[in-house]
Amino acid sequence: MKNILCLALLYLFISCSKDSAAPEPVRKIQLSYPESEINTTFRTAGGIAPNIIQWNGDAGFYSITSSTEILRRDHIVFDSLTGQISWGKNLPLGSYDFTITAESGETTETVEILLTNSLIKAFFSGGFEMVDPDVEEIDYSAIPVDYALWLNEDGTVAMERYSNPAFSAAGNWTTIEGGSILVDFITNLSGGETTYMRGYLSNSEYLPKFTGDYGSAVNENEEIEERTGVFRFEWD
Repeated sequence: MKNILCLALLYLFISCSKDSAAPEPVRKIQLSYPESEINTTFRTAGGIAPNIIQWNGDAGFYSITSSTEILRRDHIVFDSLTGQISWGKNLPLGSYDFTITAESGETTETVEILLTNSLIKAFFSGGFEMVDPDVEEIDYSAIPVDYALWLNEDGTVAMERYSNPAFSAAGNWTTIEGGSILVDFITNLSGGETTYMRGYLSNSEYLPKFTGDYGSAVNENEEIEERTGVFRFEWD
């Protein structure tokens, strides 16, 4: 009887000890970057790495995703060991969201970063060519270089023509969705009529190109109406 009582007391003691034991600490990774919104300028390379990383255990690795297609190109380099994001001077215009995840075992932590690449100012050399409105395939390389085009930092435009020193033009420019640029200008020979240019500013390791259509009007979607011709300008 005494043995049974002792065993019962021992079981009760062990049960109480288990119930009162402190719970296992929950592991948490601490991760942050110096900025969550990064602004860079066209043709400028850069990068950013975590400024805080506490694994609180074994070190793990990083991964990156984006809702855009930028990671499928060669513009972004991501280091899965350090979490550093780098971009080259060929990064296209636009905004790109990234989700960076630090992972060790079953523990993860994520941060969101928005990278915006903006055009501040530019100088181009190029030209215009009138085309049949129904023609779709254009040989932009055949357009002669006869104009200088300045996109100024204050949003204004200036233009000169190499073959006609008496020519001048002024107007405005702005970037629009998808890495495109919209320009409006009036020349000293146009009688006050406005010309509109809409084109895509492609980027590469070499010379960026600004190509597109021009005409006398744009619609509510900022697209050229009744195309007069096409243009090609190269970064200079």
